[in-house]
Amino acid sequence: MASTVFGTLAVIAVVVGVVLFLRLRRKPQTRVGAYVSAMFLFLGAGVLAMGSISIASLEAAALRTFTPAERAAAVPCDAAVLGAEETSNKLNGRYVWMLRLRVTPRSGSPYEIERTARLTSSMGERLERGDAVLSCLVAPTDHTRIEISALD
Repeated sequence: MASTVFGTLAVIAVVVGVVLFLRLRRKPQTRVGAYVSAMFLFLGAGVLAMGSISIASLEAAALRTFTPAERAAAVPCDAAVLGAEETSNKLNGRYVWMLRLRVTPRSGSPYEIERTARLTSSMGERLERGDAVLSCLVAPTDHTRIEISALD
């Protein structure tokens, strides 16, 4: 959701920058203003686009919660934490951690995935040791979609 907002704002900034530049550039007395304002608008659009890409990557790798219907159809599993690394990103007062997990469904073979999660410092430090096993749910059709209630 946030990545869509940032992306939309970036596109709006580019459009406003182009229109403003083309409009102000025509008159000699506003030509310098056209270049300066366009530079700042394009710089802002670039920052918004990078924010959109950054947040989209976090959203894509995040541990998302299931809807009630998905939760009812999900398969119980265990997720062993193989490693946890704190990133420099902070979202809503919590640090974003990159987790390497070995997911073992109750019916199926284990597999490894990487996910991001927003964790408190104490939870992140506990998982960083790599000896924690957390109960989770996995979607029956997409084994990359898991929900770990202990991390919410």
